[in-house]
Amino acid sequence: MRPKMKRAMGWWAALAAALVVSGGCAGGSVQDEVVAEAPTHVLVDSELLPVGESPTRGAADAWVTLVVFGDFQCPFCGRLAATLDRVLEDQPRGRVRLVYKHLPLPSHPNAEFLARASEAAANQGKFWQMHDALYDRAAELREGDPSSEVRAIATELGLDVERFERDLDSPEVAARLARDLALADQLGVASVPVVFANGGLIRGAQAAEVYHRASYDLWAATSGAVEDGEMKREEVYAHSVRALLPRSQAARQPSPSAKAVAYVPAHQPRRPESGPAGDALVTITHFHSLGSAPSAELLKRLATLAQVHEGRVRVVTYHLPHQEEEVLAYAHRAWAAAAARAPEVGWEFGLALAEKVAALEVGGAQGAAVVEEIGATLGVDPETINSETSRAQVERDQRLAAELHVVGTPTIFINGTRLVGLPPADELERQVAASEAIAERVAQVRNIGGEELYEVMVEAARQQQELGP
Repeated sequence: MRPKMKRAMGWWAALAAALVVSGGCAGGSVQDEVVAEAPTHVLVDSELLPVGESPTRGAADAWVTLVVFGDFQCPFCGRLAATLDRVLEDQPRGRVRLVYKHLPLPSHPNAEFLARASEAAANQGKFWQMHDALYDRAAELREGDPSSEVRAIATELGLDVERFERDLDSPEVAARLARDLALADQLGVASVPVVFANGGLIRGAQAAEVYHRASYDLWAATSGAVEDGEMKREEVYAHSVRALLPRSQAARQPSPSAKAVAYVPAHQPRRPESGPAGDALVTITHFHSLGSAPSAELLKRLATLAQVHEGRVRVVTYHLPHQEEEVLAYAHRAWAAAAARAPEVGWEFGLALAEKVAALEVGGAQGAAVVEEIGATLGVDPETINSETSRAQVERDQRLAAELHVVGTPTIFINGTRLVGLPPADELERQVAASEAIAERVAQVRNIGGEELYEVMVEAARQQQELGP
């Protein structure tokens, strides 16, 4: 017997909370006949999270719609693709459909081209076949010019290759990508993979059980509501998104306990940092997740800031590994070991890793080899990487993140003022310059510097926050 919606109504919120999972940034072989199963009902689309003309797999009137934002150069997206193929195969027929939307990341140089290739194949009815092939051959497509490999795939799929190559650069294909990018921006999606299950957010590449559980719970709630006459069958998707998407977006925001201003202990030994500890007017502390393209880009921007404001800005890094990948945990320990050798060595180690995001995303032996190569170049003793000292440093940072209610990366504190996400470079410069100007006056008037100045600036920001604008 299906659960009654009245009993479950209070659990829309609980379901949304359960769906917000942290994780991640493969082709399967679903046959053509399950790409677009004939619907019994015509579902009303959602204005908030429209399926539109995006490629779909599974029943068009499924109870559960999994909208995936992906990038064909993202290894975590590849793993997710394989997982969702299994989910679609294992779920009862007609219960789940997949919808694919593009979010090629700037850090992946071939991602946009591969997205266009999939849409060009879609013009000939072969999106999912191209989708599967691109993830299956991700290693070959990751480096250099992928055009010859993509052309070979198009030939193998039986596409009209001349038409395919024309469509690669067509305005129609460009418009589809632009549509998906605009939707991602509207939803605040900046990293991949991300799945919205009837509007409920599931981050990263999770185990199949996560998607099975979400699919069952959503089916139970929506089918119960339809049975009770509280929802029309064709409104299942639109109604679910209206209920769950706002909660998902709220869950992406900092916790109410995450204060806009917080004191982050910045004058500690064995921490990756750049800039003078004693004379800096601005102390920027940030939590970093290796393998995250936004975190890597932020680190580069902070390095530029430290150079432009040389002698006046100090940047201090904290570890917040989100992925469960062992190579990323290993990389964080190696980074901690480098910083234990000297703060500037830790800083150089982090910058070197920021240039190797793709290799870290691949994981496994390739990712570990990159970490070890950088460590050897900077003189990091391999024995210290897995030491208790390195492990303890990463764990301390994770506990500090929990105390400060830092739930996502990158998160930055500029003299204590919190910024969440990757701010535009000009906005970052503006905030740093403003904080620097204030700190310079405070330092002169009170004749203080270093840690004392930092503490005074954080307290002043806290008082300003309490007073309001």
